[in-house]
Amino acid sequence: MMGAALFAVMAAAVWRSGLYFSADLYPVWLVFGLFCAGAGGWGLYRFSRGQTAAWQRLNRVAEAPPLVGWVLCSPFLMMLLYAVHGAIGSVSVLGDGNQALRWALYGSFVVLAWVQGSDKRGRLVLAAVWHMTGGLLAMTALLSVYGWFPLPYAIAYTADPEVSATGARLAGMLQYPNTFGAVMALFLLERLFALGPLLQRHPGVPPGRVLLGSLPLLPYAAALLLSESRGAWLAAGAACAAGLLMERRLMAAPLVLAAAPLAGAALLYRQLAAAKLAAEPWPGLLALAGLWAGSMLAGRWLLRLRGEAAGAWRRRLGTAAGGALLAAGAAVVFGTVRERIVHKFGTMSARQAMVQDAWALVKEAPWLGQGGDTWRLSYRAVQSSPYVGSQMHSGYVDVLLNTGIVGLALLTSMLAAAGLLIFRRCRRLLPSYIAFLLHGAVDIDWSYGMVWLLFFLLAAQAAAEPSPVGKKTGGVPASPPERIRRHVPALLSLWIVIALGSSCLAYRGYMGHAEHMQAMRSRDNQAAAARLASSLRWNPADYSAALDLAGLVPPPAAEVILRRSLAYAPHHPGLLWAMADNAGRRGDAEEAIYWTGAALRRDKYNAGERTRSLECLLQLARAEYTAGHETEARRIARYGFGLYHDYARAAEDTRLRVIRNDREFALTFEAREWGRQLAALSGVRVRWTVE
Repeated sequence: MMGAALFAVMAAAVWRSGLYFSADLYPVWLVFGLFCAGAGGWGLYRFSRGQTAAWQRLNRVAEAPPLVGWVLCSPFLMMLLYAVHGAIGSVSVLGDGNQALRWALYGSFVVLAWVQGSDKRGRLVLAAVWHMTGGLLAMTALLSVYGWFPLPYAIAYTADPEVSATGARLAGMLQYPNTFGAVMALFLLERLFALGPLLQRHPGVPPGRVLLGSLPLLPYAAALLLSESRGAWLAAGAACAAGLLMERRLMAAPLVLAAAPLAGAALLYRQLAAAKLAAEPWPGLLALAGLWAGSMLAGRWLLRLRGEAAGAWRRRLGTAAGGALLAAGAAVVFGTVRERIVHKFGTMSARQAMVQDAWALVKEAPWLGQGGDTWRLSYRAVQSSPYVGSQMHSGYVDVLLNTGIVGLALLTSMLAAAGLLIFRRCRRLLPSYIAFLLHGAVDIDWSYGMVWLLFFLLAAQAAAEPSPVGKKTGGVPASPPERIRRHVPALLSLWIVIALGSSCLAYRGYMGHAEHMQAMRSRDNQAAAARLASSLRWNPADYSAALDLAGLVPPPAAEVILRRSLAYAPHHPGLLWAMADNAGRRGDAEEAIYWTGAALRRDKYNAGERTRSLECLLQLARAEYTAGHETEARRIARYGFGLYHDYARAAEDTRLRVIRNDREFALTFEAREWGRQLAALSGVRVRWTVE
C-alpha cells in the first residue's frame, strides 16, 4: 500500500502541472495526508503489539545514520517555520499555510519512501516510481508534439528571439519549458550514469538488459533539447562533467553506448524545431519510432565493437565512433540555437535585477524572513524597473526571503546531508542531485512540488542502498535501544497529528477554491457573491476571493471584506488599490488619499491603477467644489496633481533609462487629461506639451 501511495502521489503530481499551483496541491495532500495518518496509526498499533515486522522497522530507525535522520526531519522543521510565521504575522497567511502544506507533503513522502526502501523489493518500487514519473513526463510531452496527446500549454510559442531561437519550446505537463528541461536533465543523467554500474557488474549482460537500460535516453534527451532551456542545458552539462570526473573509470563504455541515442535526439530536435513542434501525426510518429530503435541498436553495436574481447584497434574505433557521434549531435544543436546562446541575454539581465532588488526585502527581516509568498506580494514595492516576475528565479533567494537566514541554513544543511548520503551510498545519482542544485539557483524549479518530490526520491533511493559499513544481525531482529522504544510512539503520534491537521487545512483550501471557481463560472452576480462568501468562510485568507467579492457588493460591505482580507495579507497591492477605489466610490477623500499613497508605495509601476487613482481624485475634488467646499477641493486637486507629476516623471525616467519594460509602464493619454484638469482645479500653473 505504501508503494501504491507513492505511485499515486507522483502520478497526481505529473497530471496536476507538477503541483505548481496550490489549488492542485489541496486534493493531493488531502488524500495522501489521510493515508499517512492511517499508516501512522497502523504502525503505532503494530508496535504496541510487538509484531516482528514492527521491530524490524524500529531497528532500522535505531540504526539509521544521522544523515538520513536529518533529511527525514528537515521538511517538518521547514513546515514548522512557516506555521510560526502564520501565527505571528507575515506578508501572507495564505502563503504561509500553502508552504506549510507543501513541506508536510514532502516530509511525509520521504518518510514513506524511506520505509518503503528498507528491503530489496522496496528498492525496486522506488526505482519503478522514478521511471514511471520520467516516462509519463517525457512521453506525454513528445506525443503532444505529434498531436496524439493534446495538452494545454504543452508547447510555448513565442516570436521573441530572446525567449526562443526556433519560435516554439516544449513545456509538457509542467507548462514551463525551463523547469521541464531541468526535470528531463535529472532523468537523463540518472539513466546515463546507471549504465556504468550495470555494465561493470555484468560484463556479459544480456542484450535485452542493455537495451532496456538505455531505452529512455533518446526521449529524455530529446525532451531536454526541445525545451530549449539554456539553464537546464548548462546545469546538465556541468553535472555530467562532475559525474564523469568522479566515475571516469566506469563511464567510457556507457558513453559509447549512449552516443547514438544522444545523437539521434539531436537529429530529432533539429527536425522538430524546424517544424516549430508541429509534426505530422502518423509520419512523424513512425519517424520517431524508427530513429529511436535505430539509435538504440547502433549504440549496442558500438558497445560490442569496443568490447573486452575486441582487439585494440576495434576498441579505439568504437570509442572514436562514439565520440564523433556525440560531437556531431552537439554541433547540430549549437547550429540551431547559436544566435540565442551567443548574443541573446535579455532574460538573464532581468533575473539579475530581480536578485539585486530582493536584497532590499532581505534586509527588512534577515533572520526569519517575511513568510510565504514574500516575493510575489512584495516585489512591486522594490523593483528597480518594471519587469514582470511574480516568482523569484532562484530557489535559494526565495527561501531566504520567506524564512530568512534560519530557514536557508536549515535548507542548505538538508541539501548537504542528502548530497553526502548520495555520495556515500549511490554515486550514480550524484549528477542528478548536482543538476537539481544548480538549476534551482537560477529558475523557479523549487516552486514545483513535483521537483522536491523527485529530490526526496533521489535521497530515499540512496538511503535504501546497502551501507558499506552496515551492521549485521544474522537475520535475527535485535532489540532496539530503550530510548528509541520510548520515542517511537511519540514520533508516530506527532506524525498522525501533522497529517490530520494538514489534511483539514487542505480540505478547507480545496472547498474554498471549489466555491471560488463555481462563482467565476456563474453569470448571476447574486449567486456568484453567495459562492464567494462561502469561499471566504472556508478559507478566509484567500485574498483573490475577497477582491472578487468586493467588486460585486455595495461599497460599505466591500470595505468590510477588504479590511478583513488585509488582516491576512497587509501589504497586498491589489487589496490596497481596491481600498483606494472603494473610498472613492464612498466619497471619502481622506481615505482615498491614504490608501492611494499606501498602494503606490507597494506598486509604483502600475500605469493602469495610477491612471484610475487620478480620475478618482478628480471626481472627489469636483464633488467638493460642487458642494461649495472650494478649499477642500483645491487641497484634493493639489494632491492629485502631485501624484500626476510623480507619475509623469517616473514614466519619463523609465522611457529613458530602462531596457526592459515588461509591464508597459508609460504615461497614458487619460492620465494626461486628468492631470490637466487637476492642475486647473487646484490653481497650479503649468506648461503642457503634447507627446
